[in-house]
Amino acid sequence: MVGALAACNVSPTPSAEGAAAGEGIRVLDGFDDPSLWQVVTSNQVSGALRAVDGVDGPALCLDYDFNGVSGHVGIQRELPLEYPENFRFGFQLRGESPANDLQFKLIDASGDNVWWVNRPKYDYPEDWTPVRYRTRHIDKAWGPDPDKTLRASRKIEFTIYNNAGGAGSVCFDALTFEALPPDDTSPLTLAASSESTPDGVAAATDGNTDTAWTTAVAPQTLVLDLGSVREFGGLRLQWAEGREASAYAVSLSDDGQSWDEVRTVADGNGGIDWLSLPESEARYIGLELREGPGDGFALAEVAAHPVAVSEHPNGFIKAVAADHPRGRFPRGFSGEQPYWTILGLDGGTQQGLIGEDGAIEVAAGG
Repeated sequence: MVGALAACNVSPTPSAEGAAAGEGIRVLDGFDDPSLWQVVTSNQVSGALRAVDGVDGPALCLDYDFNGVSGHVGIQRELPLEYPENFRFGFQLRGESPANDLQFKLIDASGDNVWWVNRPKYDYPEDWTPVRYRTRHIDKAWGPDPDKTLRASRKIEFTIYNNAGGAGSVCFDALTFEALPPDDTSPLTLAASSESTPDGVAAATDGNTDTAWTTAVAPQTLVLDLGSVREFGGLRLQWAEGREASAYAVSLSDDGQSWDEVRTVADGNGGIDWLSLPESEARYIGLELREGPGDGFALAEVAAHPVAVSEHPNGFIKAVAADHPRGRFPRGFSGEQPYWTILGLDGGTQQGLIGEDGAIEVAAGG
């Protein structure tokens, strides 16, 4: 995929806003000095720091063991910060760990008010992976101050909270902070281009499903330009009948030169494809159409959807349900209240539920 898209030779128009934001990135901690960090644990939980090679220079690992008890373990340091209206933290992460919760905490000067990003049952990557948290990801966790807005913090903490238990290692590198311009809430619009089949490519993004970008030969590449680096949560592709791509890949790029493949589709059956791409951020979206039932493809329309669409699986299903006739999805995904009644023997020890549409829950939690 990377090679096919690189051959498209996209020449981006620089975004002044994006350049200004990029100049504001600063490294808060390279994790090359373990003495700046202290291990914090609950009773009977053990943890120790270990220096390792990072993405670029030294990094820091937390080796932990819950020793068969519940609780938490983390690393904490003094790092006074004041916050603009919109910002982003970034860091590199890898680990060999059970699926315990990963918590990123910001603690005020009193030590009583805490803001956090809580990721339950975190799937720790084996290789170094960038993690980014924006303003909207950070919530007030607890504390007596009624002001829920994060304005300043004194300490920063990475916490592993017992969910699966056991022992493991979680490693950190390159903690950064970036002041951002206000979020761009304007509609997501796409401009399409293709060096392989440029004729009629605008039909894929013209908002008219009666027109289509058609190609005669597979494979094909299509590049979609959002105009600047934007956040989005998914894609909706509508194919002309019998001219779908049954196998294709989606890649993202900020500059049109370096691409990251984020999704592959196999055994596609045409019609409308909804793709959930949570927390995606890019200027360019690349589609490599690899196989189909015919000799070519016809893409009637492709659209990007806001990041909120995929913030939660239920939200994504609601968006898909709105694209289908009523009754194809459970009522709850269409904003309707389903009604249930108790099912079971009079005086019995177990009861179930039956819904008005025939759905049955045979027991509690079932």
